[in-house]
Amino acid sequence: MTTVEEKAKMETNTNQLMEFLEEVSGLSAAQKKRVYKTLVDFGITHPLAFKNRTVKELTRIDGISENVAEKIVEHANPSKKGELLFKSLAEVKKEEDSNIMISTGSKRLDELLGGGISLGTLVEFYGSPQSGKTQLCYTIAANTLLEIGGVLWLDTEGSFRSSRLEQILFYLEEKKKDKIDEKQKEKINSQFNVATVRTLAQLELALQQAEKVITAYDVKLLVVDSLMDIFRAEYGGLGELAERQKHLNVVVHKMMKLADAYNIAVVYTNQVMANPDPFATALDKVQPVGGFVLGHASDIRIWLRRATSATKKKYDAPNARRAMITDCGWLPMEETIFSIGAFGICDVEEESEMKEEISEEK
Repeated sequence: MTTVEEKAKMETNTNQLMEFLEEVSGLSAAQKKRVYKTLVDFGITHPLAFKNRTVKELTRIDGISENVAEKIVEHANPSKKGELLFKSLAEVKKEEDSNIMISTGSKRLDELLGGGISLGTLVEFYGSPQSGKTQLCYTIAANTLLEIGGVLWLDTEGSFRSSRLEQILFYLEEKKKDKIDEKQKEKINSQFNVATVRTLAQLELALQQAEKVITAYDVKLLVVDSLMDIFRAEYGGLGELAERQKHLNVVVHKMMKLADAYNIAVVYTNQVMANPDPFATALDKVQPVGGFVLGHASDIRIWLRRATSATKKKYDAPNARRAMITDCGWLPMEETIFSIGAFGICDVEEESEMKEEISEEK
């Protein structure tokens, strides 16, 4: 997207915000102008931001009084306009069937997820180091950029490398029947935005600023790699555990509201810890960090780990991995295998093919 197009999109969003405020009853023209400026300065540029915001949340913004917040929320609430909140089963099914899926890069893993990662959901990939968490994020991001829209990437560990994303993008571009022209490549480059966040204050600021970027760059995916790293760094010991979980709950709900308001997929990676219980089952011996707060927030939790030696040998895939759904309200707790190829996530049968392609290029 060129600078001119970006500016035009932002202006369109802010115009829609002004139109929304113009319809709010009980506010003077001067009040509406002041509120408009306050909201834009805060990072709210589109009426979708009010879809699930409460009066209490709006009053936390400096310059927004409780009276103004109540009028905005009342105007944004469909029940106040006579619209029913309920939907029929047929309507819900139609919405679910029409929802866009993002590919993980592996057909097996997509099938495990019911077709891929659905927009509007929160997906957690957890596992030990080198289990494939970040590589999955790279490939999911690349597929989003090529097929759907923009991507926001929050890097908490300083591990993001543009060269790896470009490598995967280049490979996926080559596989497409219709080659991507320079204008499309320029748009893809501008639609990917990354922020390095090393403190919780920076993470919350990035989530606040995300609203402005989501609408301007048609973002469909938010990646947080990894979510719990900075929480573990800033809160140490059992004495601060309750405060950590309370803070985590606030941050996670901000991501949930972004996913719901703007219909984007939120993918985050998570670390693991050992369960000291000697009677724990094999499944429970390794647990994701974050406790019940993160467990209740995630729509889908997927445990990643290395595949068995037999699987690696069978498919000639030394980088084979296992993925198991450990928690999901609509998908069974099943397991599949995938691999980390030279050009991102792939099926185990494709890893050796990728190696052959590199050899042929050399």
